[in-house]
Amino acid sequence: MKYGKNALLASLLILGIGDLAMVPFMIAANHRTAGTPPVPAIALGALIGLATLASLPGVRQDRRWAFRVSMICRAVDAVSSALGILAGPGVGLRPKRRAQNRLIFAHLSA
Repeated sequence: MKYGKNALLASLLILGIGDLAMVPFMIAANHRTAGTPPVPAIALGALIGLATLASLPGVRQDRRWAFRVSMICRAVDAVSSALGILAGPGVGLRPKRRAQNRLIFAHLSA
């Protein structure tokens, strides 16, 4: 069981940092190119990343609320990523989002 929890914590950490790492790039792209991510999508990405990282200590302590928060964050991120891939901001962000979607769906199916 400990291996499963460590893998869960590692994937949540990677996904949370990934969400926060994309925020400056989305903000920079917002004013320069057509078809950029809207401001609410940027704010949602930052909020999801922060909530995911904030739930890590609770997940480590087996808190039920933390697991629910992390699962809700990942599900919302998966939906927003799918929308971003289908009608998204451009080719530059798509490879990162596709890789992140694979990690999210693997995380949700485990």
